[in-house]
Amino acid sequence: MISIKFIFLYLIFEQFLANPVVALIVVVFMYAIIDRWYIGALPDFIKPLSRWQKIAKLKGELPQSRNPGQTLYELGALQVESGHMKEGLKNLEKAHDLIQEHPDIEYYLGVARIKTGAFEAGKTALENALRLNPKIQYGFPYVYLLECFLKKEVGQFDLYTEKIVEFGNPQMYYEVGVIFQKAGYPEKAKEMFREARLSFQSSPAFLRKQQRNYAIRAWFRSIF
Repeated sequence: MISIKFIFLYLIFEQFLANPVVALIVVVFMYAIIDRWYIGALPDFIKPLSRWQKIAKLKGELPQSRNPGQTLYELGALQVESGHMKEGLKNLEKAHDLIQEHPDIEYYLGVARIKTGAFEAGKTALENALRLNPKIQYGFPYVYLLECFLKKEVGQFDLYTEKIVEFGNPQMYYEVGVIFQKAGYPEKAKEMFREARLSFQSSPAFLRKQQRNYAIRAWFRSIF
């Protein structure tokens, strides 16, 4: 149905603009906006730009910050979310030295350590985050603890998978599926991708927009 509407809009704009390339750009732009507001099938293209702007702002504020620990934490967390693990790790280590017993710092520190190969230290940080706040990040520490187990065989596989099911949502199941897929467990990966789709189907209407993209990505991953 979406494809028919897309073609219909394209034909209308192509007639008005008398330029097929411009018409296509306009329709794609309109569809992207509508998707962000109402559908959620496409990735959020604005979020990375917004995150980059926040990182640049925090870097500028850091030298004069009255609370450098908090600034370093916010900067490091954004860098980890952006995939810049080494830079994020450096700032989070500094934040950790200034602020103790902060569950979110422990969480992001654990993620950055695992992603940079410091598995034991990463596992310890994630366990500290869960000790301080058992519901931190809606159960996502268990995703990275599972990744740590598959790479280093440290931890409790059954506990991690049990908690993932307990907290499970389409995004979490999708991320776990990708981890299993990369670790060489295709059947377990397919199981997680299937759970992502099932979880999306049973999600409340108000959550479907933000989770639809992960259900679609899980479907694609499961067939290739």
